[in-house]
Amino acid sequence: GRPLDSTVIGPVWIGADTVQTGGGPIVGPRCLVDRIETAPVQPLRMEDIESAPSRRSPFRIGSWGGQAFVKRIVDLAVSATALAILSPVMLLAAIAVVIDDGFPVFFGHRRQGRDGRIFRCWKFRTMRRNAEALARELRTLNVCDGPQFFIQDDPRVTRVGRRLRAWNIDELPQLWNVLVGDMSLVGPRPSPEGENQYCPSWRESRLSVRPGITGLGQVRRTRRPGYDFQEWIRYDIEYVRTASLWLDLRICVETALSIIGGNRRHGPNGTR
Repeated sequence: GRPLDSTVIGPVWIGADTVQTGGGPIVGPRCLVDRIETAPVQPLRMEDIESAPSRRSPFRIGSWGGQAFVKRIVDLAVSATALAILSPVMLLAAIAVVIDDGFPVFFGHRRQGRDGRIFRCWKFRTMRRNAEALARELRTLNVCDGPQFFIQDDPRVTRVGRRLRAWNIDELPQLWNVLVGDMSLVGPRPSPEGENQYCPSWRESRLSVRPGITGLGQVRRTRRPGYDFQEWIRYDIEYVRTASLWLDLRICVETALSIIGGNRRHGPNGTR
């Protein structure tokens, strides 16, 4: 947070974008949340978030040893193989991006990884180069609740970008993130630091594991109006609590079937 000319007597939670201008003391216990403009959010109930049973698996990934090693080996093997096999597709995608809207080819958004480490999450650029500046002007069209930002038929998306998104080709550069250890094939989707400030307790849980290209939320969220943020939290926490190699495999299969079936992504993960 950024309190100005104030004395803070804890415990006090101060959001990252909070500004205290009164100059008086801030006495806890108190919470000064970020001033984030969002669509309406249904009240959050802990029983909704933590309703998933704690299923223990013989392949559990929790505080594990050998299983963490196996997961990392799988990530390395699959990402390296996929990059090699899909390199012609990625080359064609890069050429298409340049022909349609020039350089740069890639967009590296700053996200938080495991333990809060900042890294660049890479994608093929699917939005116009001034997309970030236009986002503020289009804020009133946001259809997501919580800190997410998504517009139906987003005018910032390029012609080629729409096609790349339809088949999730824009996500392929994240295989590099997996190869170098920033991400895993499966895990909570990586979020910017500003979004993670929105729910501190949930943030610590989801940042305890590597973020993923796909995850439980991507295959289970219903995206009901007003409940999308709750489901996002619920499924991220459920994954951290019940993660296993078997669950990772199921998520990968469901993701592949969704892409093959022509399921277009709907939501804030398909950005730029």
